[in-house]
Amino acid sequence: MIPLRAKPPKRRAIPNKVPTGESWSEHKPDLKEDFNSCCGYCDSFDGYRHTYFEVDHFVPKDFFQHNGNISLTQYSNLVYSCKFCNNAKRAKWPTQSETMFNNGIEGFIDPCDTEYDKHFYRTDDGGIMWSTDLGKWMFSQAFKFDERQQGIKILWNLSRLEQIINALTVILGTYNDGSKDYGDIKIKIGDYCFEYFKFHQELIKYYN
Repeated sequence: MIPLRAKPPKRRAIPNKVPTGESWSEHKPDLKEDFNSCCGYCDSFDGYRHTYFEVDHFVPKDFFQHNGNISLTQYSNLVYSCKFCNNAKRAKWPTQSETMFNNGIEGFIDPCDTEYDKHFYRTDDGGIMWSTDLGKWMFSQAFKFDERQQGIKILWNLSRLEQIINALTVILGTYNDGSKDYGDIKIKIGDYCFEYFKFHQELIKYYN
C-alpha cells in the first residue's frame, strides 16, 4: 500500500501577502509553495500543464458568507487545488457547520491535517483508493476520483519518474565520464526517460 502523498502540505503561520478586499488569489504563490506545488486534494503536481490550479476555500465561501465568521482571504481556510478537484467540490458541505468539517461518514478533512492521508492510499499503478467510510464519500461524492482515475495515474507516474530521473542525474555527476558506473547509470536514466516520454504522450492524448 503506497501513501497518498510523499510530503503532506503545511500552511505557513503568516503569509507574505495581506490582501485587500476579496483578493484571496493574492495568496496563491504562498499556497503553491506550502502545498509543494501539488493539489491539496488529489496531490497532482502542477507542472504538467494538464489543467489550471486555483485557490479553493476549504469551508466554501457560499456557505460561510452568510455567517461572516470566516473571511474570504483567511489563509487557514485556503487550499491550493487543481481545477478538477475545485470544480467537483464546489459548495458541498454536508455538516452545515463552520467548525465541524465532517460527521465521520460525510464531509471533509483539511488536506493540511495529517489525518487526511489516513482516508486514502495509492494503488501500485498510482490510482487513489479510499480506506475509510469518510474517504469513500470524498472519493466518489466530493472529488470524483473514481471518474478521474486514468488521469490521476498518469500524473502520479510522471511525477514519480521525474523524481527518479532527477535523483539519478545527481548520482551520475559523482562518477567520472567513461567509467562503468557512469555508463550503467546513464543507461538507467535513458530507460526512465523513455518511460516518462510514454506517459507524457498518454497525458497529451488524455487531456486533449
